[in-house]
Amino acid sequence: YKSQVVAGSFKLSYYNEYKSYLRKAMLCGGPSGAQPADDIVREICADIRGACEEHAGKKFAVFDPVEYKHQVVAGMNYYVKVKIDNDGNHVHIRVYHKLPCYGGTKHLDGFKHPHEGGNGPIDVFERHLNLEEDYQD
Repeated sequence: YKSQVVAGSFKLSYYNEYKSYLRKAMLCGGPSGAQPADDIVREICADIRGACEEHAGKKFAVFDPVEYKHQVVAGMNYYVKVKIDNDGNHVHIRVYHKLPCYGGTKHLDGFKHPHEGGNGPIDVFERHLNLEEDYQD
């Protein structure tokens, strides 16, 4: 961004654009902003659906990702809001995707039922599944 001096004071041209850029920039190690589900997230959800149904103890009528956040770690954490029926119920899942050099496998690390906040906005939550595993394949 170009800067200019106006009446003896420092002013950034395009200041509003710069502020907007900073708001959108991802904090290193922090989660991204919520965004609509894309093909990558749909593929991840298709791969992890069986583990989600096993954890919930039931088959879902539908399993359509709606929105997600991601977080760069030693791999990638995905926090996904998933539609599970035609009545408007959702679950939130946390999926850890290993780096390709470590196998690129996906693990269900967290699950929120509709009554646990799954119907609310997507947000980051702590790992609470597979705590005994260290993902050694």
